[in-house]
Amino acid sequence: MKKFFLLFLFLVLTVAPVLAKSVEFAVVSDSHLIPSEHPTLFTDSEKKLIFTVESINKNNDIEFVVFLGDCIDKSNMESLQSFMNIVQNLNKPYYIVFGNHDSYSMSGVPKEDFSAFIHEYNKRQPKEDTSFYFKASKDAYGLVVDGSSYVMPGKHGRYLPDVLQEMEKLFKYKKRSMIFIFQHFPIIPPNDNESHYTLDTEPYLALIKKYKNIVLIASGHFHYKNLIIDENGIYHISAPALGSRASSNGSGCYEVIKVDYEKTFLSKPYDIKVTVTDVKG
Repeated sequence: MKKFFLLFLFLVLTVAPVLAKSVEFAVVSDSHLIPSEHPTLFTDSEKKLIFTVESINKNNDIEFVVFLGDCIDKSNMESLQSFMNIVQNLNKPYYIVFGNHDSYSMSGVPKEDFSAFIHEYNKRQPKEDTSFYFKASKDAYGLVVDGSSYVMPGKHGRYLPDVLQEMEKLFKYKKRSMIFIFQHFPIIPPNDNESHYTLDTEPYLALIKKYKNIVLIASGHFHYKNLIIDENGIYHISAPALGSRASSNGSGCYEVIKVDYEKTFLSKPYDIKVTVTDVKG
């Protein structure tokens, strides 16, 4: 019986058709929303975010959206309320990464309150966990990673050992799936702005070298558009800033990321290619 099953499996695999597949999603970084003080007028940052939501809604190919942190310019409930009032109009699943401007306990909104407030609008976002994963497609998982400080804002992010341990569980048990990572602080800096460098990146870099199913890491923070493919073939995507603090390199954009790959029955995705397209706000 065992020999028959192995023969059947061999025949299925050898004659299985090669399927060209793709998954497409949007990333929005550093919107730095500043709420309007006027009941019937919008600030420039609100207008850009409204355009982004409307633009994404019109694109039927986009399957989900990830906001890569610094969603609001100052950590207060008024700004968060304005941000959520706009993004709740998305007609696709969306997830929010914590940035250094968003949440901190010293004179800002604590992480537990920030998460709970988002959860009230968006049940896909965990009520307590700031690092989490989600099903991105049939063949992929998305992983949101929090490198921001709990106590006070700072330009230097850091991914703590317990976060890396949880990340490895996903890498290890989902080896047959593609992994897309979303975070605010990049582990490979897109430029030489040392004031924004992430601290203690060596353990993170060593971790991702061990696993072959990590396709891309999308980050924000630098307000600088760049794409680096590392020695392991992982795409490190630095997204430009959407909002009022946008720099000159790719400013005022969100990005659509498309992952094309091939797959046969019971196989892992292979021949993976990633393309990034800017959409101007």
